[in-house]
Amino acid sequence: MSAYSGLSPVDCKDIQNTFSQSGLLVKYNAAGIQVTNAITDLPIGVTIDESSRDAAGTLEAAGTGTVSIVPLSGVQWLRCVGGGALKTGESLYCTTTALGDGFVNTTAAGAVFVGYYMGEDGATPAAGSLIAVNCRAEMA
Repeated sequence: MSAYSGLSPVDCKDIQNTFSQSGLLVKYNAAGIQVTNAITDLPIGVTIDESSRDAAGTLEAAGTGTVSIVPLSGVQWLRCVGGGALKTGESLYCTTTALGDGFVNTTAAGAVFVGYYMGEDGATPAAGSLIAVNCRAEMA
């Protein structure tokens, strides 16, 4: 088992989405791990790769595929909505489906806090870019 950000990944064998990339926030669902898709979702980890693939090379879907995640602890590379300059230390939150499932952004309005931006001050990442986020270890 390899390490990512000093943490050991967990292989989730019961997924509810096809995960097309790393850096997506995931939440617990009784039916299996699922990408966050609402500002009130409580993320438990982040994908470190895409979902598993079948023999034909196609991403496997809910009920058949697996995905590896690490807990939201320390600095993790998360997908962001983009659209504006980020300030080092700026707070980041869960987004809605309209902005990007599993992404973070700077809009607080009722959203679950994820962590603080820890990249270059004034950087303007494109939508879907990976950014360094110092994740809050415990969320309630």
